[in-house]
Amino acid sequence: MAKIATLGPPNTFSDIATQQFIKTQNLNHEIKYFKSLSDTFRAIGVHCEFGVLPIENLSEGYVQVVLDHLLETSLNIIAEYLLPIQFSFVRYSESDGPLTDVFVQFVAYGQCSEFIEQQNNIRVHYTQSNISSLVEAQKKGKGAGAVVPKHALKSECLMSSVVENITNYENNQTRFLVVSTEPCIYQPAVNYKTTLVVKNDNDCPGVLGNIINAFAAQKVNLTSIMSRPTKSQFGQYHFFIDIDGHQQDENIKLAILNIKNDHVIRVLGSYPKA
Repeated sequence: MAKIATLGPPNTFSDIATQQFIKTQNLNHEIKYFKSLSDTFRAIGVHCEFGVLPIENLSEGYVQVVLDHLLETSLNIIAEYLLPIQFSFVRYSESDGPLTDVFVQFVAYGQCSEFIEQQNNIRVHYTQSNISSLVEAQKKGKGAGAVVPKHALKSECLMSSVVENITNYENNQTRFLVVSTEPCIYQPAVNYKTTLVVKNDNDCPGVLGNIINAFAAQKVNLTSIMSRPTKSQFGQYHFFIDIDGHQQDENIKLAILNIKNDHVIRVLGSYPKA
């Protein structure tokens, strides 16, 4: 039985992305829920064969803690999924008193900041998951509210006052990655994306230009470049890169070999494009 790590408790967006992965793979599975993204990532390859984690939100960009773990991992990205993301706000009835405390997941805050900042004289409490926000608000009781996924209203919520669609952008989406101990099996007919990281520990000058030129020379399409501080000194960055194609494609092989002449590069995975 395959064990899959994801951010808990059940009914988070990560859990929904995990269910999508299970459907496409037809796995005999057991889902293991973890309290934080770091705990989820650390479980992959130790307690679980797979992990499902958010990597990028349409409005807020990349999830930094996941990038940091990918930087040091030997695991492989094998799939990606896109989920539409909409939030609601729930609280106890206004007749129970003024709103004093709002519970919100640390990534969700930026996606719903306009609504939250309109609330007066509140304390904002950051949580590790959206369902945890709801649980903590219900524990707090009167005066508390929570930013929650719309789907959580159906089965999880005991609160009576609901404000729908508080997300800053109507077309909000989050991209999730599936990470595994084994790489994705190559199928030539599939439309692939490849994610890699170029490390810049030695602060080589012109690293970004070298990367872009190497891929451009082989006519490889770069779809994303994300810098991440090396955490050794200001001005030094590693680069996460998404490209169209598979690492076994001849032009991508040549581009990677070119970059390896000057920089440390690791392919994090080639996987079907969502």
